[in-house]
Amino acid sequence: MRVYIETYGCAANQNESEIMAGILRSKAHEIVRKIEDSDVIIVNTCYVKSPTEQKILFRLSEIKEKYPDKKLIIAGCMPEGAYDRISKFDASMISTHQITKIDQVVQKKGKVELVGGKADIKLCLPKIRKNPVVDIVPISSGCSGSCTYCAVRYAKGALFSYPKNKIIDEIKSSLNQGCKEIWVTSQDNAAFGIDNGKYELPLLLNRITKLDKDFSVRIGMMSPNHVKNILSDLISAYNSNKIYKFLHLPVQSGDNGVLKSMNRNYSVKDFEEIVQSFRDAYKMQVWTDVIVGYPDETESQFKNTMNLLKKLKLDYTNISRFGMRPGTPAEKLQQIPTDVVKKRSVIASDLVRNISLEKNKEWLGWKGDILVSEKGKKNSQWIGRNFAYKQVIIDKTGNLLGKKVKVKIIDALATGLMGWPIKD
Repeated sequence: MRVYIETYGCAANQNESEIMAGILRSKAHEIVRKIEDSDVIIVNTCYVKSPTEQKILFRLSEIKEKYPDKKLIIAGCMPEGAYDRISKFDASMISTHQITKIDQVVQKKGKVELVGGKADIKLCLPKIRKNPVVDIVPISSGCSGSCTYCAVRYAKGALFSYPKNKIIDEIKSSLNQGCKEIWVTSQDNAAFGIDNGKYELPLLLNRITKLDKDFSVRIGMMSPNHVKNILSDLISAYNSNKIYKFLHLPVQSGDNGVLKSMNRNYSVKDFEEIVQSFRDAYKMQVWTDVIVGYPDETESQFKNTMNLLKKLKLDYTNISRFGMRPGTPAEKLQQIPTDVVKKRSVIASDLVRNISLEKNKEWLGWKGDILVSEKGKKNSQWIGRNFAYKQVIIDKTGNLLGKKVKVKIIDALATGLMGWPIKD
């Protein structure tokens, strides 16, 4: 069978698409890049935001209309989280917990549904990487939180931390295959191990960085309510030169009343103290996420969030408009008018863009190594990351993928840095 895979959502979803592709290739199927060339279409779905869900539903309708004779398989989070809304497509389904059985769904004639089931350990499996120098390594599945606005737990289930030895084996294998960058990922990395009674992320990171190869580690999203419990040990773990000095810490709101309503289990002060502690220890890049227009969010509470962003001047903030998710506690709250939410989103996005540009200008004149991890849009253009995971675009001939290049930063944009290759 010729199989086309289309992916939406987070790094974990990208990893699962890479695993499905690897499993299918090991079973003698061909993975194709163009949907027109396929016999089977797999759409790996995301359920975290309402706009994303609507985009995927439209795309599924489009595929069914344009390719009625091709087998359609809906994978990822929506088979669990939005079963009723995707049932109308008369397609096969495979949930995030069942992806190791993808060959059965592809091979079997007619409609197949593999929904539900227990969390698998998605490590040390066949994989076709989208980027040959980057390995996405999940350390757990599911979530320990109960945020009032989020439906991800309905799809991913409760937290299930993977065995540390298995994670190390996955990373060793990928490094032996030529990977230079490891993405440690999950719904909340800081919660790793608490389902087994103790926080274990710092210990895991120390084991990873002791591996002999030359590589860099990007630690993905961590929730403040867990980070505050491991702060000292986590900062110590970051001391390794192999770990990017990069922190993705979602605050969601800069108002304690909204945070309490969201059931986030930390305060604005907790968030500030974590950011400051990391900045005191290292020259850091810090990202966060903010939801604007959460139900009952007042103008004053929104301004508190904007004031927090102005105060901390984080490198990047992902602004999301609140979108009601069916079945969540926030669905029962009084929703804010759409035009008000849109206005707040515009104000927040403008502020964030200006802060990002200001922060990037601080890097003008910096000299140092970047690890080239992507091909740019133009010929001879490459994209790399410096020690703080700052994106740097350079022009240089030759195949630089996976190589380190010494650069000088010559320009700064809101979205990243422009570099000039220099000699040591």
